[in-house]
Amino acid sequence: MTTLSERLRAQTALVRAACLAHPFVRGIADGSLRPVVFARWVRQDWLYLQTYAAVLEGAVAVAPAESAKRWRELHDLTVNHELALHRAFARRFGLSPGDLDRSEPTAATVAYRAFLRSSLGDYPRLVASLLPCGVGYVQIARALAAEPTPADPRYAEWIATYDDPAFREAVRWMEGELDAHGPGHPSVPTTYAAGAEHELAFWDALWKGP
Repeated sequence: MTTLSERLRAQTALVRAACLAHPFVRGIADGSLRPVVFARWVRQDWLYLQTYAAVLEGAVAVAPAESAKRWRELHDLTVNHELALHRAFARRFGLSPGDLDRSEPTAATVAYRAFLRSSLGDYPRLVASLLPCGVGYVQIARALAAEPTPADPRYAEWIATYDDPAFREAVRWMEGELDAHGPGHPSVPTTYAAGAEHELAFWDALWKGP
């Protein structure tokens, strides 16, 4: 018998496949993506992660007691590790901390952040809103890590960052939370599907630019 998270993965497989085949992602894979275009990801994901971290903190408040500690750990990991990695990427792509702070969100980033915030206070829906990002990055990083290493070491480092066992374990844990608390919740399937679509829209906006 399949779990809820397995069914939702299957139902959004075409959207994730479109993300994996996206020209932005393929440019990372073969190293051909222009650095000025990748810098858009650094800026927009920096903005996205501010909201992502806030929603992780919101999860601490509404999660079952036995899960709250793990959400706090994921929040601290995002704030203290992933955002630090973004600052390092920024330096390597010619962006200063001030550049990050002055970044203007694209319409896709604005919509994605609003979508995440709309889940606050509803635990199963919150988990469903967060998961498509993690599932997508795990799939992309796993697939790209199996291909030849891109010539640009900065892109190789990006792939290695997300092809991390600890990152995959965190995503598996969140799927376990969804499997435990999401069945029967009327908004979980549509929330998960919307999250997957926001991921694809995010890549599109990065590729097309301002």
